[in-house]
Amino acid sequence: MKYTYKAAGVDVARGDEFANNIKNTANIPSWIVKEPTGYATIINFTTPMIAVTADGIGTKILLHIEHETWDDAARDLIAMNYNDLICVGAKPLAFLDYLGLHKIDENTKKFITSLIKELERHDMYLIAGETAEMPDLYMENHMDAAGFAIGKIIKLFDHKNIKSGDYIMALDSSGFHSNGWSLIRKIIKEEEINIEELPFNLLEGTKIYSEMIKYFDDIKAIAHVTGGGILRALKRLLGGFGCKIQLEKKDFVEWILKFVDFGEAILTFNMGYGLLFVTEKPNSLPGKIIGKVNESDIEIKI
Repeated sequence: MKYTYKAAGVDVARGDEFANNIKNTANIPSWIVKEPTGYATIINFTTPMIAVTADGIGTKILLHIEHETWDDAARDLIAMNYNDLICVGAKPLAFLDYLGLHKIDENTKKFITSLIKELERHDMYLIAGETAEMPDLYMENHMDAAGFAIGKIIKLFDHKNIKSGDYIMALDSSGFHSNGWSLIRKIIKEEEINIEELPFNLLEGTKIYSEMIKYFDDIKAIAHVTGGGILRALKRLLGGFGCKIQLEKKDFVEWILKFVDFGEAILTFNMGYGLLFVTEKPNSLPGKIIGKVNESDIEIKI
């Protein structure tokens, strides 16, 4: 049996339609700088300019709660915001959190402790937030976490400089990161999988790609591989350009392909890569070359 994200309860097309409705309804002030990828919003009323973004852990947090993997949960929450900020050329500095939960308990304290420690490892700081006990809304032992991050602009990437022949490079992910978990959780439940018996750490926290900031000058564009999988990330990275990508075989990707068709997988998962970027100077940058920019369609093989 092959599973789909939609059958697991997540309709990506419906989400896109809702996002477009917001864009068409909201008024954009003159102090917002246009940025084509949409990973974060650049605000031009400070010197230097700042970028802001917001994201959460998603339903992966249910497994973090079950297995008490609070360090990994903290990395997930930070990375989903941090990595989005660097996609618009920002150095992340400040973080705010929102926790909605059934009841504040020892696990809540463990999570916040992990969050503060992990932030400070990346020269980022928890400056404010909100914790809300709502037992009528959240079941016992349940919680949700959202993050809000602010960074200062180091470089404005000019996507118009991308051209055929440029290199597409990638940094490995630590796993599935924090997207597609409604589908993964459905597979775990339906297939009666004990995740502790898997040959990899399914719940490992999302990589925080802080090392990329020092390479901004040699990069034309960056994409964080999140919602919509690697295919959407490539579209956001390349605009109207195409490419041919050859994916490496990763153990966790081979595992998920037992349950999900390849076409569904590239629309849902990162396929082993957490960050993609375009450059003319591959030898000066970390990561690996996975393809070149062309004027055709996007083609992904494994």
